[in-house]
Amino acid sequence: MKFFGVWIMMFFFLLACSASSVSASGSFAGKKIVLIPLDSRPVNTEYIKMLSEIGGASVVYPEDGLDHYERPSDYAKIKSFLIQQLPTADAVFICVPQWLNGSLIEGRHAESYVRNAYRLAELQSILSAYKYKTIYLIGLIPREKPSYITPAFKYSTELTQYGRKYAQYMMANTVKGRNYMLYFLRQMQNTIPFSYVRDYLKLFNENTRVLYTMADWAKAGLVDGVVIGLDDTSDMGLPKFNEMRLLQYCKEQNIRNVYIMPGADDITALLLARYKNELSGSASRYDVTFSHEQLQNTIKAYDGQPLAEVIRKKIAFVQPKSPASGQPALLSLYVHSHEEPIENLQNWIRAHPNNLRGVADVSYASFLETGWMENYLRQKLSSKIHSYAAWNTSGNTIGLLVAHLEMIRDEPTWNEAHERWLALRYAEDYYYNTIKRYEYALRYSSSKKVPPLEEKMLMENVTKRTNQFLATLSLATRKNGRYVAISPAPRIAKAELPWHRIFEIGYTFR
Repeated sequence: MKFFGVWIMMFFFLLACSASSVSASGSFAGKKIVLIPLDSRPVNTEYIKMLSEIGGASVVYPEDGLDHYERPSDYAKIKSFLIQQLPTADAVFICVPQWLNGSLIEGRHAESYVRNAYRLAELQSILSAYKYKTIYLIGLIPREKPSYITPAFKYSTELTQYGRKYAQYMMANTVKGRNYMLYFLRQMQNTIPFSYVRDYLKLFNENTRVLYTMADWAKAGLVDGVVIGLDDTSDMGLPKFNEMRLLQYCKEQNIRNVYIMPGADDITALLLARYKNELSGSASRYDVTFSHEQLQNTIKAYDGQPLAEVIRKKIAFVQPKSPASGQPALLSLYVHSHEEPIENLQNWIRAHPNNLRGVADVSYASFLETGWMENYLRQKLSSKIHSYAAWNTSGNTIGLLVAHLEMIRDEPTWNEAHERWLALRYAEDYYYNTIKRYEYALRYSSSKKVPPLEEKMLMENVTKRTNQFLATLSLATRKNGRYVAISPAPRIAKAELPWHRIFEIGYTFR
């Protein structure tokens, strides 16, 4: 994979786009992508389908048998779906946590790796008959904190600190260094039940074994590539240690088609964008502007890497392995990371009058501040920004934004799916996650189910308020070869809590 750095330059975007009512055309249009999703949440299912519709492709995933919060997936139904869909698929994306463990959450439990180990052998057998298909695997390195649905979660702080000391112990180059860390480990073991320590270490060991297996399949040509997300990670600890082990293993085995980056909820969207670019051979370059240059080397919460490095990896991943001749498409990205005057963004827009522009708001990963966004909306800047994201971590935010920018940079692809995607980002990333969820968090635990009657009342209110919010928005799109703003934004028919807890929201459009 060819890695492109962040390019700082200005460009003129050619306005040669068909009307949005025209069906998308090109090598991506009409393709069928079969997806075994990371979990059942909309960001890993419905959003991916919507993103594919921007480019005229289709994504199919199991409608029955997926996980639901604490309930793992029905393996027999997932397996049957894959076997049935494989013959007619153009591409296949398989999220291994769903297949092997039963879901993203189940992938945080060591016993799910052992209990379901046979599923990897079955997957290998199934895929061996389809080597001519485009197949990608998505895996995760578990988050640093233990799962909140286990008793061990009460010892999150202690286990996290233990894991960091254990990683330092494993990476120590001298006997003295290892003995020094061993002393602290023994002291810390006295504060945590032994079974919790054992299972915590076992989880990351089992995870490494699976990652090695996935890498071996990539090397053998069973799959075209493997993408590994770092789920809620840090710059130290056992997730980072697993990342280093996998990188070293791939280097030793000369495996070049394994890609590792921070994030989880954005990985499938990025893979979809990469698949589109692989088909067309079309590459891109990004002009990136940071609202605070001094913060680009800051490690944001849950990323484990400097912000600039996270952005570089996301952009590099979506580039085709063998770019076609010609100039790469040039895109402009503004990264808002802390309090600043809205005039900074307005000046940036004026400096890039003809560019395709995206705004990533990564400030929420550090502090809850809505003043900048309120000014953004008051100045009607949504009519001048072609892509926007502000997901729960900066890594996920950048990934979703880059995936969308890659989908809309081709012709015509400025259709109703694009408009729904953009409305969704404002409704969910900003309005719900920043305004409504913060309000509900004062009454409900993010990890606990809301009582049915209360959930119904909450969602009726969210539906009403969200539509009132969307009515104030003008969205940037392109029609008849010109950039235009549409108003009002697409409205929603209903809002719902897909896992019956306030942490995530789902919308159905009218």
